Amino acid sequence: MTFEDAIDMGTIPAGMTREQWNAVYSISPTTPGIVAANQVPGENWWETGQKILTSLAMTEQQRQLMQLNIERAKLGQPPIDINRYTGVGVNVGLSQGTQTLVTYVAIGAGLLLLLNALRR
Repeated sequence: MTFEDAIDMGTIPAGMTREQWNAVYSISPTTPGIVAANQVPGENWWETGQKILTSLAMTEQQRQLMQLNIERAKLGQPPIDINRYTGVGVNVGLSQGTQTLVTYVAIGAGLLLLLNALRR
């Protein structure tokens, strides 16, 4: 397919030059069409391509984790919690150690205020 044919078919991502199209098309002929189909108005083709690649990489990582957890289940092992290894999860609140420390500081401050009030 030529660049002009791709223009006629509407498979040229917005902003992509002939040289860029030739380079990408020579590596993977379907990529320009996929990028064009997923491109939103105002976004350049490179950003769209990066989003697509990121999505594909995350999907593959999830597939591999699922396969690993299936193998672990067959062996009677618990599943791997991805949040513990990748930092993907969001921890909300204080850790147990920090909660204990804050509690002790609050109790200590309360006792100091009580002792100060009793001295008067």
